[in-house]
Amino acid sequence: MVSAVALLPPEVANQIAAGEVVERPASVMKELVENALDAGATTITVSIDGGGLARIAVTDDGLGMGVDDLALALLRHATSKIRSAEDLVGVGTYGFRGEALPSIASVSRTRVTSRARGTAEGNEAVVEGGATAVLRPAGCAEGTTVSVEDLFFNTPARRKFMRTPQTEGAACVEGLVRLAVAKPEVRFVVRRDGKVVREFLRHADVAARVRELLPDEPLAELRGSRGKVRVVALLGPPERARSGASHLMLYVNGRHVKDRLLLRAVAQAYGSTLESGRYPAGAVLVEVPPEDVDVNVHPQKTEVRFASQGAVFEAVMSVLRDAAATAPWAHAATRPRDFWTEHLSPGPAAPTHHLPDLVSHPASPRLEESPRLPTEQHVLAAFLGAAPDATDPWARLAAAPSPPAGYAESTRPSVPQMLAEPRHFDAGSARSELHGSTFGALRYVGQLRRMFLVCEGESGVVILDQHAAAERVTFERLRRSYLARSVPMQPLLVPERVELAADEVALVEERTEELLSVGLDLAPLGPTTVAVRAVPAMLLRADPRRLARDLIAELARQGNDFSKAVDLVLATMACHGSVRGGDEMAPEEVRALLLALDTVDFAGHCPHGRPVVFTLRWGELERKVGR
Repeated sequence: MVSAVALLPPEVANQIAAGEVVERPASVMKELVENALDAGATTITVSIDGGGLARIAVTDDGLGMGVDDLALALLRHATSKIRSAEDLVGVGTYGFRGEALPSIASVSRTRVTSRARGTAEGNEAVVEGGATAVLRPAGCAEGTTVSVEDLFFNTPARRKFMRTPQTEGAACVEGLVRLAVAKPEVRFVVRRDGKVVREFLRHADVAARVRELLPDEPLAELRGSRGKVRVVALLGPPERARSGASHLMLYVNGRHVKDRLLLRAVAQAYGSTLESGRYPAGAVLVEVPPEDVDVNVHPQKTEVRFASQGAVFEAVMSVLRDAAATAPWAHAATRPRDFWTEHLSPGPAAPTHHLPDLVSHPASPRLEESPRLPTEQHVLAAFLGAAPDATDPWARLAAAPSPPAGYAESTRPSVPQMLAEPRHFDAGSARSELHGSTFGALRYVGQLRRMFLVCEGESGVVILDQHAAAERVTFERLRRSYLARSVPMQPLLVPERVELAADEVALVEERTEELLSVGLDLAPLGPTTVAVRAVPAMLLRADPRRLARDLIAELARQGNDFSKAVDLVLATMACHGSVRGGDEMAPEEVRALLLALDTVDFAGHCPHGRPVVFTLRWGELERKVGR
C-alpha cells in the first residue's frame, strides 16, 4: 500500500515557509534592513528597482561576515542572535529566528557580498531559488550588501498578487520610514530606479527624527514613566487627527508593532477631544523590561504580547494624558476648527459675503441679509453649492451662492444641465420613524447645545441630530451625482499641499480616475506630497487637506475594488461637507434641512449608521410628568 503521507522536498518546504516571512517586496526590505541594524550599521542604503520585484539591494557598513559565517547565514535556522530557548526571554535584537535570509533566497535570485571588519578580502554567495549557495572571493568594502533580484520568479501564484511597481516601491519606502524612527543615530538613503528619493540624516534623539519625517505636523513631545514602563511620544493635536491609525507609529523596545492595546491607550489619553475612529499623527515609543514582552508571536515580528497588559495600558494612557496637559494644543477648542475659520478672517479686512436672495417659493420664507460671519454663511453654502434639483429645498434657499475665498470661479454647467431624474422617496421608512408624519410637517422649536434640533409634530416631540441629518442629505446628493457621473467640482485658486505616506501617494496615482469620479482632483508633487486642485462643489465647507487625507485612508482600507468602497468613500465625504455638532443653524436653514430630508431615501440613520431622529410621544411625555 502506497503511503498517503510524504515528506515535501526541501525546496518546496522552504517556499511554503517563505510565505510567512516574505509577503511582498516591503517584507524583504524590512528583513534585510533589520539584519543591517543588528550588525551595528551606521549608514544603510536601500536601492529599489521595479517596485522591488526586479531588484532590492541593501548595503550597510556593519560588522560584515567571514566566509564561514556567510555560508551558514543562508541556511535555515542559522543565526548569530540566540543560542538556546532561554535566550528567547528578553531577546534584544530585531532578528533571531534564522529564517529571513534563506526564505528570501528560496523565492528569488540572491547575492550576498560581505567583508568582516579588519579583514583584507570579502566573499560572495550566490543562491538561485533556494539551491545550494555558490561561494567565491570578492572585493568589497567592509560591511554587507544583499541583492535580491526577480522576487517570486519561481512562485508565479504569489507574484500575480503583487500590485503595481509604483505601489510596491512606495510600500518599501514607507516601511523604511517606520524602521528609521527608532534608530535616529543611523543614516538611511533610499534610491528608487537609480534616483535618491529619501535621505534621513543622523540625529541625536528620536524627537528630531520624527519631526524630520513629519515636517508639517505640529508635534508635541510627551515623556514620562510609570513603574517599569517608559514612554516617549511625538503626537499631533486632536484637530489634525486622521481617520484610522496609519499615521500613528507604535514601537515597543525599538521594534515597530501593530497593537490595539496601545491604540486604545492613545485614544483614551486624548479623551473626548478625539473623534471616534481617528488617531493623531506621530509616534509612540514604549520601553518595558525585555523579559516582560514576548516578540516571538509571529514570523514577521510585528505583534507582541505583554506579561501584564493592564499595567502597560494604564502606564501609557496615564503618561500621555498627564503629559498632554502641557502640550501647546492642550488649551485649544475641543472640537476641530473649521477650515474657513483658519483661512477667512472675520475682521474688517475679510471679504464680505452676502447670501443672495431666495428663490420665491411659498414654503420658504425670505432670509434677511444679516451680517453673519463668513464661516456661518459657508455652512449653508456647503449645501447650496451642489447641483440644484427642482424638488430640493436646499437648492431653493439661494439661487447661486458665491464660492468662498480660496476657490476659483466654478466651471459647473448651467442649472438646467444639472437637473437629474426625480429621486424616489421611501415615505414608509421615514414615517415609521416619525409615527406617520413627515419632516416637512414638523414645527421647529429650537436648537439644543448647537447639536440637536427640537421639533414638534402631531405625535410628539421630534429630536434630530443636526450633523447626522445633514450628512444624510449630502450623502444622497453625492451618490446621485456619482451614479450620473456628474459630480460638480470646484477648483481651488491655490492648490493645497498635503503630506501623505509614500504608499498613499502611490494610491493616488493608481486611483486618479476614481477620485475624479467623486469630485476630488489630486496631483502627486513628490514621493510624499500631493496637491488638492479641486473638491466637490457641494463640500465647500470641508477642509480640503483633511478631506483628502481621510478619503485616501478610506480607499486604502477598502482595497482594490472601488465599486464596493464607493458608498463608504461618499459617506466620508458627506461627513466632511455637512453641518457639524457645534454649528449654529438659523431657523431658515433648519426648515430647509427638514424639507430636504423628505426628498431623499431615508432609513432613519446617517450613512455611518448613527440614528438621525428620536421621537418622544405625547402620551409618554404626559406619563413622565404625571398627567
